[in-house]
Amino acid sequence: MDTDDIRTLYDFNAWANLRVVAMARHLNLPEFTKDLGTSYRSVQGTLVHILWAEWLWLQRWRGDSPKQIFAPEDFPDVAAIETRWQTVEREQQHFVERLTNEGLKQRLGYENFKGQRWEYSLGHMMQHTANHSSYHRGQVVTLLRQLGKIPEATDFLVFLDETSQAWRGAAAPRSQA
Repeated sequence: MDTDDIRTLYDFNAWANLRVVAMARHLNLPEFTKDLGTSYRSVQGTLVHILWAEWLWLQRWRGDSPKQIFAPEDFPDVAAIETRWQTVEREQQHFVERLTNEGLKQRLGYENFKGQRWEYSLGHMMQHTANHSSYHRGQVVTLLRQLGKIPEATDFLVFLDETSQAWRGAAAPRSQA
């Protein structure tokens, strides 16, 4: 995994996050907050969880170990989630743009919510974060189907096709995209 791969992964992650949030905009408030009996209960809860995890890992990449958890009630509608997500996305993009191949190999430590210390390479942390978001976006797609909606695809290859990155063979650096 090198910086080009990570940049492509995070371009995909941002694209997929925007797509899933856009789908949630079509829900009315009762649909958005409806408890469907899943891990994070609702579309609202699951989107807030994804947002929080991306914020949390960004802080960990920077060397912090925050103990804050985002509560769904602090994000009463899709607009509130989008506003915070734009900030997290901008900070995440800035971080990704400054990465080096050597930096991806650097081992970083953090303390989890139980006070346990963990250490991984930055590259593995970043892969984990994008994978985590993909997993929960899949849950949102399932919740949308349970609400009678027809969700759009958020697959990596769809991203490549729609952004023409598949035809280049590899993603162009963000500054060229």
